Amino acid sequence: MVGQTQRVRRSGEEELTRFLLRRIALAVPTLFGIVVVVFLLVHLAPGSPASALGSAESGRRVSAAARAELRHLYGLDRPLPERFVRWLGRVARFDLGESFVDRRPVSERIREALPATLALNGLALFFTLAIAIPIGVAAGGRPEGPFDRGSAVVLFALYSTPVFWAALLVQTLLCVKLGWLPLYGVSSDPAPAGFAGLADRLAHLALPVTCLTYGSLAFFARLVRSGVAEARAQDFVTAALARGLSRRQALWRHAFRNALLPLVTLLGLLLPGLLSGSVIVERIFAWPGLGRLYFDSILSRDYPVVLGLSLLGGVATLAATLAADVAAALVDPRLRESG
Repeated sequence: MVGQTQRVRRSGEEELTRFLLRRIALAVPTLFGIVVVVFLLVHLAPGSPASALGSAESGRRVSAAARAELRHLYGLDRPLPERFVRWLGRVARFDLGESFVDRRPVSERIREALPATLALNGLALFFTLAIAIPIGVAAGGRPEGPFDRGSAVVLFALYSTPVFWAALLVQTLLCVKLGWLPLYGVSSDPAPAGFAGLADRLAHLALPVTCLTYGSLAFFARLVRSGVAEARAQDFVTAALARGLSRRQALWRHAFRNALLPLVTLLGLLLPGLLSGSVIVERIFAWPGLGRLYFDSILSRDYPVVLGLSLLGGVATLAATLAADVAAALVDPRLRESG
């Protein structure tokens, strides 16, 4: 009996290993395709760093000779395949190049903006799951009941509200008129010390985190609600109730597990957003994260930064998708054979 259990366990581990190797083998050409497409889109788009420097928005006037010199300095006068091979060679050495704007390493600019984005999006994801999962379980426990219908109306109303409009609305009401919260930025200037400094940073986080949280509630809550509603009538939930578990315990211990698989898969697709940031929210609240860096780099045609952030987003997406596939295979072993 013990030997049979060990053989079954070893067989499961081998299936999981083969599943993982297949996913990695698919991820490599996918990443290369992402790199090629992003490089072509960036370099074939209208404009260049030289034209952006002499645009009306920059307030500078640059002669044609100066623009030609800038193109030569940036290497933009070389053929496109040569530029791609040179950039790919630097990436293979873990060198993302230097920014066209301030000549600083791209990796250094990303490292500076990364903590702000992780704090903002990490808190938003935490509050989204902390609010959406209980709502989904409660709504799925009594489908088409008063709470299910009422929560659906509220959640879809929030989901249909544009983020930029809600951000400007709360800024006007809570910051400008009432003065309860700071308007933008990471901290006050000068920043307070000690506990007052922590409270100041949390106050600056309140509005952007709220704007990122409310739009995702409907997505997660209705996903959990669907899984719980489907499982509540299954035999294993009925058996749990027959064993003396309360309805709430049966929903959380058994029915909620039915919603874990799609939830884990969805999280695998959304977790890269922790790195890529939220462009709209970071721009409105002047949050110095990766989203704002991405937006500013596109406006200034800062190719190395745009390519570095796109590569980071592609790698994060593939890694998170791979992790989600492995987690789903652990939850449901049947996926290992079909994957």
